[in-house]
This record gives sequence, structure tokens and C-alpha cells, in this order.
Amino acid sequence: MALKRGLLLGWATLVCGVFLAVAAAGAADERADIFTVVVPVDATAANASAARDQARREGEAKAYVALLDRLTLTRDHARLPQADDAMLNDLIQAFEVAHERRSAVRYLADYSFHFRADAIRRLLREAGIPFAETASKPLVVLAVLEGEGGPRLWEDPNPWREAWAKAPLPQGLVPLIVPLGELENVAAIDAATAENGDDAQLQAISARYAGADVLVTRAIMKAEPHRIDVTTTRFIPGTPGGEQTWVASYAANAGESDDAFLARAIAGTVAQVEEAWKQANIIDFSQTGTLTVSVPITDLPSWIAVRDRLQGMPEIRQSELLSIDRQAARVALHYVGDPAQLRLALAQRDLVLSGDDRDWVLQRRTGAAPP
Repeated sequence: MALKRGLLLGWATLVCGVFLAVAAAGAADERADIFTVVVPVDATAANASAARDQARREGEAKAYVALLDRLTLTRDHARLPQADDAMLNDLIQAFEVAHERRSAVRYLADYSFHFRADAIRRLLREAGIPFAETASKPLVVLAVLEGEGGPRLWEDPNPWREAWAKAPLPQGLVPLIVPLGELENVAAIDAATAENGDDAQLQAISARYAGADVLVTRAIMKAEPHRIDVTTTRFIPGTPGGEQTWVASYAANAGESDDAFLARAIAGTVAQVEEAWKQANIIDFSQTGTLTVSVPITDLPSWIAVRDRLQGMPEIRQSELLSIDRQAARVALHYVGDPAQLRLALAQRDLVLSGDDRDWVLQRRTGAAPP
């Protein structure tokens, strides 16, 4: 008996040490992604060196605006703090350059700017601007076009799906995946089951993309007057009843090409989804709490799978392993915001929080892919 208890204690000590070390590293890495912005630059000056310096400065300013737009609500964009060169120098931790091209007077490249997360948070909090930094699970976009012959998804022609495939999707908090009409995708779901929200088929297409959520965007195009009516629904496969739906109509402008018209409708649809996500995940730093949860485990890998999903969550300021045995681990989650936001953030990591204050249970969603 003494030997078994000693082995169990050693195992728990090892797990605790690994948890604390890896959680700290993982948190830093994941949060850095949210605060990294990639921008193309293109500048012309008296010589290549001057053009490069000008491009970097313009890229910094462009990336700063893009980052704050990413984190904040549209209604607050007009009052975002303006940044000068000295301020940007303090906010940007590092940058990387790719795809450089230059001539005697022109410089083009793609810059990746890594912002200091704590500095950006402090800037927004001091300005009194609410913000979100929780990344959503990716969304698989199913673009359904209504027509006289019935709904189309993978079938040609489907200019709505083609426009989504060509659209320059933003680097926001809601990653979007536009699938190709591959045989496996066609077998997983069709237009009718997509627009009806058939959960079995939604789960099938979700499984093709590591358990992503599904965004079904249904378009009706009208010739006279030239317009498009769009109904978009976000589904959580395996969780019927958790849908969100947005409706919008777009009229073509005089002289506007079909490509530009559809791109504008897509941009409006993406903005609706992004804005709703940010609104639901605005962090109230004045509200904090601690949940002590039980994590059912069967072996060390099952515990590590949950531990890895907790890493880097901005809502969780500290994860404290209290105890562990062969059936469960007890973890104290110190979080900011409200419990509903915490539950939603955990769900983005395929973690299900259930129970109440007497007995909280945290476990992986059934069928969840590895983190």
C-alpha cells in the first residue's frame, strides 16, 4: 500500500510540475497569436532603403489600426487612441518580413507585427474602451444559393460559394474556412441538409475540419432590382438549440460589378458574425471569480488533453492544480468576466462545463479532436 501511495504521489507531483511549466509557455504562445497582425506594405521613395523604412512605418500604423479593430466593437472605432511613432515603438515587440520585392525606388513586402499584449490591454482599459480577445473556434462556411432548381451548395454554378472562395477574409477573432467541393465534403452534407441545420450532417462536415463550428450562409439573388438577401446561421454541431442567426439585404450600386457586389455582401456577413462574437466576449475586468472544478480522467493522457485546452485562455488568469488521483483532478480556475463567458470560452476549446457551485465538472466534449 505504501508503494502504491508513493507512486501515486510521485505521479501527481510530476503532472503538477508539467502542468505549471507548460501552461505558462502555452499561454504566452497562444495569446501572442491574437496580438499578431500581418499586413502588406508598398512604398516608393527616393531610394530602396528609404522606401523600406517608409513601408515599415506605414505598416506599423496599419497593423495597429487592424489590431484594435479586431479586438473592439465597431461603435468604438472612432474613439480609438491615435498612435505616433514613439507609441508604436513601445507597443510592438517584434516584426518579421516575408516576400520582399524591391526596385531602385520601390519596396514591397508582407510584415508580421507582434504587439505586446499587456500594453494593448492597458491602452484600451485606460481609454475606457471595452474589448474582447477570446478567439472563436474556426467556422466552416457553407454558402448555399437558392434558385429555381432548388438550393445549391457544391453544384455549379454557385456564384455565392465562388465569391466566398475568392474573398479576402479578415484576420479577426473568428477564423473562417471555405471548403472546396471535394468528394468527402459532398458526401458529408448537401444544400438541403445544410440550410435545414441537420445536426448529423453538420457533425459530419465538422469532423472533416477538426470539430469546427459551421456557418451556413443562404443567399437569394434577385435581378430586378439587383439585390441579394442573406440569412446566415452559426451552428454548434452536436448541440442543437445553440444557433445564432443574422439577416441582411444588399442592393447593387450603379455600375458595380457582380464580383464587387458579392464581395461587399460577404464583408457585411462576416462583420455581423465578428461583431456578435465580440459583443458576447467583451471582458469585464472588474468582475472576477474562482471555480473549483473536477476533471474526470482515466489516465495521464486524458488529463493532459484537458490541461492543454486550458492553456492560453485570456479569461483564465491562473489554473491551479489542487489534487489528482486516478479518477479525477481538482483544478481551481481563477477567471475574469462572468461565468457565462467562461463557459463559452471553454466551449471554444471543446471543454464542457456542467454542474453548479456545489459540484462543477469540466470535461472534453465527446469526439473532440486533439488540441
